[in-house]
Amino acid sequence: MPHKTESYAAIICVSLGLVVSTLLAPKNSFFLANAAFYWASQLGVLAFVFLFEPRPAIVAGVAIALATYLAAFGIWVFTRMHPDSMAWLLYVFSLPGATVGAVGVAGALRSRSTLHPLIAGSVTACVVLAGVILNQAAVCSTFFYCLGK
Repeated sequence: MPHKTESYAAIICVSLGLVVSTLLAPKNSFFLANAAFYWASQLGVLAFVFLFEPRPAIVAGVAIALATYLAAFGIWVFTRMHPDSMAWLLYVFSLPGATVGAVGVAGALRSRSTLHPLIAGSVTACVVLAGVILNQAAVCSTFFYCLGK
């Protein structure tokens, strides 16, 4: 049975994804739809992870990695000279890498319940971000040109 602190960390990290989603969503009539799109994509990745009945530290690691990626991607989009709404497709197309990383680490760490929560969460976050980076590199070198102005 995980410690309460580990469960609280998972709740905080999942909530952080909601906070990032609401901060990035344009404050107009499409605010709720955009915020829901950003956060639902994170919840979609987490849904696959829950198939492995993960401990809260793994949920926290996945959630913090996804919130970090969303924040970084949003900063990249909104600091471009001419932000393109289609750039968000790149975000969506990078999520399979996050899902593969998250599911892989959830499966690998499933039998390691004695691993310290901070180590389990950190390893999870690093593997998820590595999945995103590899997926992003593949998408940017095949379907999208990501270095444009």
